[in-house]
Amino acid sequence: MKNRLLVLLVVSISSLSFAQTYTQTIRGKVIDVDSKSPIFGANVVLLNNDTLIGSVTDVDGKFRLEKIAVGRRALKITSMGYEDAVLSNIIVTSGKEVVLTVELREKVYTTDVIEIVAETDKTKANNDLVTLSSRNFQAEETGRYAGSRGDPSKMVANYAGVSSGNDARNDIIVRGNSPLGVLWRLEGVDIPNPNHFSAQGATGGPISMLNNNVLGNSDFLTGAFPAEYGNKTAAVFDLKLRNGNNEKREFTGQIGINGLELGAEGPISKKQGSSYLVNYRYSTLEMFNKLGIRFGVSASPEYQDVSYKVNVPTQKAGIFQLWGIGGTSKLSLLDSELKPEDWSYISKGEDLVFKTNMGATGFSHMYFFNPKISGKLNLSVSGTLLDAYIDTISPVDNSKFLDRKNKSTEANYIANYTLTAKMNAKHLFKAGATYQLIYFNAESYVYSTDYNKYIYDLNVKNSTAGLLQGFVHWQFRPTDKITINSGLHYQNFLLNNTSAFEPRLGARFQLNKKQNLSIAYGMHSQMQPTIYYFYETYIPFDSSYFRSNRNLDLSKSQHAVLSYDYNFAKDFRFKLETYYQYLYNIPVQKNWNSSFSMMNVGNALEGIPLVDTLVNEGNGENYGVELTLEKFFSNHFYFLTTVSLYDSKYTDKKGVVRNTSYNGGYVGNALAGYEWQLGKSKNKAFALDLKYTHAGGNRYTPIDLELSKLAGKAIYIDDQAFSKKQNDYSRFDIKVSYKTNRKRTSQSVFFVVENIFNTQNILRESYNKDSQSIQKEYQLGLFYYFGYRIEF
Repeated sequence: MKNRLLVLLVVSISSLSFAQTYTQTIRGKVIDVDSKSPIFGANVVLLNNDTLIGSVTDVDGKFRLEKIAVGRRALKITSMGYEDAVLSNIIVTSGKEVVLTVELREKVYTTDVIEIVAETDKTKANNDLVTLSSRNFQAEETGRYAGSRGDPSKMVANYAGVSSGNDARNDIIVRGNSPLGVLWRLEGVDIPNPNHFSAQGATGGPISMLNNNVLGNSDFLTGAFPAEYGNKTAAVFDLKLRNGNNEKREFTGQIGINGLELGAEGPISKKQGSSYLVNYRYSTLEMFNKLGIRFGVSASPEYQDVSYKVNVPTQKAGIFQLWGIGGTSKLSLLDSELKPEDWSYISKGEDLVFKTNMGATGFSHMYFFNPKISGKLNLSVSGTLLDAYIDTISPVDNSKFLDRKNKSTEANYIANYTLTAKMNAKHLFKAGATYQLIYFNAESYVYSTDYNKYIYDLNVKNSTAGLLQGFVHWQFRPTDKITINSGLHYQNFLLNNTSAFEPRLGARFQLNKKQNLSIAYGMHSQMQPTIYYFYETYIPFDSSYFRSNRNLDLSKSQHAVLSYDYNFAKDFRFKLETYYQYLYNIPVQKNWNSSFSMMNVGNALEGIPLVDTLVNEGNGENYGVELTLEKFFSNHFYFLTTVSLYDSKYTDKKGVVRNTSYNGGYVGNALAGYEWQLGKSKNKAFALDLKYTHAGGNRYTPIDLELSKLAGKAIYIDDQAFSKKQNDYSRFDIKVSYKTNRKRTSQSVFFVVENIFNTQNILRESYNKDSQSIQKEYQLGLFYYFGYRIEF
């Protein structure tokens, strides 16, 4: 009898446990989108809930909602004199509090009647000064989309106007532009390329250092961006790190394709509201190698990175922040550890070692002179290191000979100050100035059999150069339905005193509650990669060197965009954008027989080519149309369909108009996902995400086989530069994931298969010296991986 009662008691307790409702706290702060001042008395209400749960912000703009059931939740925020905001798809888990910063936009009153206009634009940039060609994204999206691998670059490749030319890297091509035109900005400061194994001067790489566990709400801009962004002509990643939890300590653990990750956050002073956030990652393959687990590959990439942020708000002195991101990476391909029959080449062996480091850290101070005027000071230091060499190995005695070496460091010391003045609901002024000191040190050489000695490409010792930038921006809102953004950007590269004044103008018209029309124009310019200015041209006559690119001017472009948005139903959106971009002052090679143009440089596996005797006499154009049909995540599912049609051409030194290397012509993406809520208390979720991409093939220059046999290396037919096109690219990815919440923890697992049909997409053609033949190199085939994540 006692045993029977005991069994009944255990069963009853288990039933109660399974029926338990798991909850979490949603809290945060409501501020003015322009002045960043707190908004007192704003109402924050939980939507789609059986009982009314709400809060009112205090004098510091803070709110708190407790005992919110786990799952996807939505909030509505209202305040007298401000436009309403609706935040959808807030993922509430039992393992981590949800801490939000909500920005509201002040209304412009033109009549005695207060009219609530359109529903919140879920894709509108966080930066209120952006007119069009923009998209805000959250860290959750980088993990949701199939094939994104938690990488912001791979995620934005799903958006209209963006494509990726290589499965193995995350370089992005925006509206036919070179990846060199992409600006990386973190916490308001321009930073170097944040990727592991990045080639010298490139803006992408195989593995991103940006960790979606620490990213806050960020923006991606694809053209005609406002005056505060400079020194790039194609696109902008404006990234933010989120603040750590300032009330309780929380931890995150994750393992997957990007590595083993550990994260921690918590309060420094609960009374002051200060917090810290730190995340460390170590490469998964190298970890398995150290454990004695091998996957049959000749080499495994070693890398590690860290991200951190410290946030210290004060009552009267403003907000102080310290942030940073950095990582190291190394890849070794060593024939010296193999048998001669397994060497890379028949005639010789080769040891290749490739190391890269990148780091950026900054200090900022934001001070509120009054509720309408604020100033922000940024001080930062960033830099990159490349150390690579190739040793050839003799098949006779296994002796090594240094064939080539490249070691360079580039450091940036940046001071920036920005002043924002919100005069009233109609007028906002913003101005800023930035000084950047570039420190460059490089040594690159290769052994020449023609001259029987090492010939240098770069030989720079402790050289410095300055870059000065400044901007002014005026936003005018004559009514709630019209917004006009105007501004002027200035930059001067002090090394050779090349400069540019760049006007920017944009206007947004709300036609009705569902439709918007926007138009924008911008002139943009950028300096060339630093290594080009210091490239050494060898003169055999007297064995001297000459820096023929020293006086290169800035590359420039004019960009015009027209955009139409139609939110034809709740959570549905149609968007059409068309654009024209004229690029000029583009460096081309002075040699009359060369088809080289800087417009084609940026995503090669070997890095950017070093070319001498460049002049700013080239030009080009990009134009196209982009369509987006999207259903935002609601009622358990979402979809995103984008189509981009474009043409990208350039004119070389000979005056010949050619296709750029990025002129694929079209890109189409279709993504969809569904999420099932499971469990009696809805504390579990199973999700299925799909993605299909179809795009025009990569452009290439054909190889002259006969001349290549004579030269012993690839000889390209320059008169036919980028005239050929590989077969169309297509790929289908699938992702399944499962998430569960317990009392104080949340866990999730996922499994991804990329290119599930193993489509053989051609990457490029190359010349094989041993077989004296042209061979095709292919993109990523069938590829699968899994991951696990825990929060507590």
